[in-house]
Amino acid sequence: MDVLLAGAGIVVLAPLFALVTLVVLADVGFPSLFWQERVGYRGRRISVHKFRTLRHPLDRHGRVMSDCERLSKIGRFLRATRLDELPQLYDILRGDMSIIGPRPLLPVDMPAGDNFRLLAPPGLTGWAQVHGGKLVTPEEKSALDRWYIHNVSLSLDLRILWLTCLTPVSWRPQG
Repeated sequence: MDVLLAGAGIVVLAPLFALVTLVVLADVGFPSLFWQERVGYRGRRISVHKFRTLRHPLDRHGRVMSDCERLSKIGRFLRATRLDELPQLYDILRGDMSIIGPRPLLPVDMPAGDNFRLLAPPGLTGWAQVHGGKLVTPEEKSALDRWYIHNVSLSLDLRILWLTCLTPVSWRPQG
């Protein structure tokens, strides 16, 4: 089911992929994609792909910039609308991720001794994302992910998919 949905998503969203690629190239330059190592199902290391939203780390004077300084208005928009995560459909096609599941964490963010989240394939969206996402604490996110893993079902996954589609974007231009 994941492969079919991801494949259909890539085909249907191909014009959007092309548009976002061009916008990213114009905004932050080449390359348009980046990847991060994350921890996947059963602790396997995976690469999670995203569109770039940050400019290069050095300004034109060679000064190191903070991530806040590097994030452009377009990058902020891509993150808020989750368009930066479109390339993860490719990760789903490769079998590294699922459409629904706990979001994969960076190795440094993995809670010590609490590996329950590795019992399910990581997802593009999940129960924690539709219940606050970045607004919930790591402890709350962990509890939501644990609840999902203990209650996983097709009907719950369909509910999460529906709630993901209904989740409003939070983009507000700044500056």
